[in-house]
Amino acid sequence: MVSEIPAITIAVCISTLHRPTGLEQTLRSVAKQRDSLPIGHALMAVVVSNDPYDPEPKQVVMRVAKESGLRIEFAVEPHRGVAPPRNCALGIAQTAVGAKGLIAFIDDDEVADHGWLAELLSVKLRWGAAIVTGPVVPTFDHQPADWIVRGGFFAPTVLQTGASRRWAFTNNVLFDAALLASVDRWFDPHYLRAGEDRHFFQRLAARGARIVWAANARVTESIPPARACAPWLVRRQRSVGRCVAPIERDLYGAPYAVLNCSARGIACIGLGSVLTLVGCLSKRRRVRGLMWTAWGMGLIEGVWRPSVAGAPVSIAD
Repeated sequence: MVSEIPAITIAVCISTLHRPTGLEQTLRSVAKQRDSLPIGHALMAVVVSNDPYDPEPKQVVMRVAKESGLRIEFAVEPHRGVAPPRNCALGIAQTAVGAKGLIAFIDDDEVADHGWLAELLSVKLRWGAAIVTGPVVPTFDHQPADWIVRGGFFAPTVLQTGASRRWAFTNNVLFDAALLASVDRWFDPHYLRAGEDRHFFQRLAARGARIVWAANARVTESIPPARACAPWLVRRQRSVGRCVAPIERDLYGAPYAVLNCSARGIACIGLGSVLTLVGCLSKRRRVRGLMWTAWGMGLIEGVWRPSVAGAPVSIAD
């Protein structure tokens, strides 16, 4: 008797919090991926809401599932943060797709290009990679200031397809579900909002999982005005620095992390200070300098101050 279960199931995971419009747009773009997937591949989505008192995510899921026919598993994770709902989604996806399945992530403020998932899959097979990631292209809710556009502050990463990466993020990624069994923990809540996904994929890479780039597997991210501004850009760099330092401590040991992050931090602060002074008449250059300084401060804080290591500067980041 021929099994009715497809050879490979792909589960696209989405963690959501108070973005019903964005979630619906994301899910509809995921549903359209079925048209370009190879024969023998089934697609499903896993949506985890991080607010048990918000009825809108479930309503969106039910509406999109009914209208598109996409299989969507819905759950609620009451523990606030970034890691808990993502871990919840991973648990559901792992059970649904099995050891031979694939898991993808996309954010609830993103829309996938047509053929996004098929391109990730194609690159994965072509390059024999365990993890494939691609570019996130920004769109702005409102026209940003000219200095932001000219400075390329939200410009996507540009690499050739097949280029190796040391890490990936949950905003655009596909990976083997079997990798989940190779680590003792998945997304670590210690890293809060600015690095738990990088930490997760970097640990997988350290265990031999190859990460490659898929240049044509694009998703589009909506950038609100609250992010398209100098204060957010500077705070974000400091937050990321705070998370990179403890990741290096975890992966490479405290002595290496302290020496490496301290040296890099001092160098970045020095470079940032010079750039800020030189660019005093140009906001674009001044902000770039402040970002370098913030990055250096974050590295030093993250490696020397356990109380802030892994924590964002602001909950808005």
